[in-house]
Amino acid sequence: MDDASDAAGAARLVHRRWWRGIAVLVGLGLVAAALIVVVRQHDAVTLAIAAMRRPAPGLVALLLAGVAGNVLLTGLLFSLLISRYGRVGVLEMQALIASATLINFLPLRPGLFGRIAYHKAVNRILAVHSAKTIIQAAILSVSIVVYLGLVIAISGALHVSLVYGVVAPLPVLAAGTAIPRLRIWMAAALLRYLEVFVWAMRYYAAFALIGAPVDATGALAFACVSMIATMVPLVSNGLGLREWAIGLTAPFLTEYVLELGITAELVNRAAELVVIAVLGLAGIAWLARRRRGQGAA
Repeated sequence: MDDASDAAGAARLVHRRWWRGIAVLVGLGLVAAALIVVVRQHDAVTLAIAAMRRPAPGLVALLLAGVAGNVLLTGLLFSLLISRYGRVGVLEMQALIASATLINFLPLRPGLFGRIAYHKAVNRILAVHSAKTIIQAAILSVSIVVYLGLVIAISGALHVSLVYGVVAPLPVLAAGTAIPRLRIWMAAALLRYLEVFVWAMRYYAAFALIGAPVDATGALAFACVSMIATMVPLVSNGLGLREWAIGLTAPFLTEYVLELGITAELVNRAAELVVIAVLGLAGIAWLARRRRGQGAA
């Protein structure tokens, strides 16, 4: 039995490594293909490259702040959802989310599983309960993206302002937080709803930085596309998928060609890597120091 168990364990390990290898190749292959498309279509991106030579400081700050804002809001969201199952400090959750997001650039989202393991070992929260919060957050994301997608489509078809549909859920969600049984769910939905608009802010800045500005509708639509692409489990943080998703939808959502959409997403990705690297390393250092302090105590 021991030999059979060892063989099965070894087979599972090989299988996981095989899938990780595929995930790495897929993600890097998609990014490489995006870069090749951009480089080959020199005429389409010449103005974008020229615009990036002297980027507007305000737009750069907006883009970097947007990435940090997404991490902050995600941390607050999971602080709310996990509070039903155990006690996790707000700063502790922020450090966990930041470090997990950084580690998630590796294939198959190891940061996600590391966070589940951390909650079980340190916070005494069952893995199934941590997994539930992840599923709940995903359901919120999909629901909000579907709603906003309908708002964008209907407002465009009826030629009415996007603002009405966007603002409509806010008083409902805010009022729901006053009802004890609904408080956590309404507050969580409100945080994720706001997070979509932070994503939209990032796309507004990214497209403006390459000299191809988009309006509020376009920025919000790109935010919805990006959130869905990021949720695909095979490649972590939507690596490669986001670049192509934004590029392929750019001609339908704006007057710009595929190459400009990919270029804008590459700018967005570059800002994300910088901010996530800083926040993730800081989060890892904070968690390690906290664990050492608890061990000494």
